[in-house]
Amino acid sequence: MIEWAAPGQSAFEVVAANPGLCEVLENAALFYASGKIDLARSTLEHGVQADQEARQSLLAWLALFDLLQRAGDRATFDRMAMIYVVEFERSAPAWEAHSAPPVAGPRATPAGYVLVSGKLTPDNAGQIEALRRVVAKKVARARLDLGKVTGFDDAGARLLAEALGAARVARFGLEIQHAEALRPALEAAVRQGRDGGEGTWLLSLELMQWQNDRAAFEDRAIEFAVAFELSPPSWEPPPAMTAPAPLPEAEAAPAAGPEGEADVLRWSGELVGSTAPQLAKLPEFARGRSVVPVDMTAVDRVDFVCAGALLNSIGNVEQQRKSVQLIGVSPIVRALLLLIGVSPRHFVKKSD
Repeated sequence: MIEWAAPGQSAFEVVAANPGLCEVLENAALFYASGKIDLARSTLEHGVQADQEARQSLLAWLALFDLLQRAGDRATFDRMAMIYVVEFERSAPAWEAHSAPPVAGPRATPAGYVLVSGKLTPDNAGQIEALRRVVAKKVARARLDLGKVTGFDDAGARLLAEALGAARVARFGLEIQHAEALRPALEAAVRQGRDGGEGTWLLSLELMQWQNDRAAFEDRAIEFAVAFELSPPSWEPPPAMTAPAPLPEAEAAPAAGPEGEADVLRWSGELVGSTAPQLAKLPEFARGRSVVPVDMTAVDRVDFVCAGALLNSIGNVEQQRKSVQLIGVSPIVRALLLLIGVSPRHFVKKSD
């Protein structure tokens, strides 16, 4: 077992013996938690065919189907479904077209919060994929936080530029936070001309569109055309963001109960770090409740550190004779939480 503790928190242990887990699934869950989405998928896809324990693990198969669904790989999904039917002698999960989640009452869909952190490279593309999913689901009041980006390579810059361009062309309302964190490195790269990389130039132009800085955009577009002998992107800024009604911590906003009191805590996007803002809402939400439901249907990823912090938070809440329910957790995230030590009794299937 592995012992881990964040500053100011009690330690938790990673225990190997958990229902439904196997070594292949544990490795895949850790890869996914660290943003290595493709590696998690390939680990599962190979494991359920080559490893006896993984082949017999229902949760490993569900996690694989979940990742194939997220990747939009219908062909592989159908191929693996046939193997699943032979192995378990039951119908495989059905392929589901992605759609926006239903709205509860008059309130807007809870906002999606996507945090991009570390060095932006193709190896860390899972964070960009989270943005694409938020756009595909048409999540209201979505936010992209670039404040923790520490660097990028040209391929990573291109990935982000393409994702932002797709959101802009789709007229998707997105608030980009802390874009200034990238500006010094982008400007330094652009000053190198063609050697700065086409992807870097495109990201610089894309951010100018989102900042509605037409004068700077047109100057840089001319420089781009000269440097790369290519037509630059055309000026097509995103829709102006309208100010929503005040809603504190929108990403953790609960649905309204029959008397205006929140009856479920909703999390979405990526939960990263021991001080994730959405996680910080749990103790306050738990006050006055014997059952504490947390809807994680819209959560794309939980990293290892936040998973440990969640385990500690659940323990603190349940010391007060309360019960925490985690609703609609995706199979790959559930595997990580089981690995960390969250009890299976906490997981509740999402009602249709």
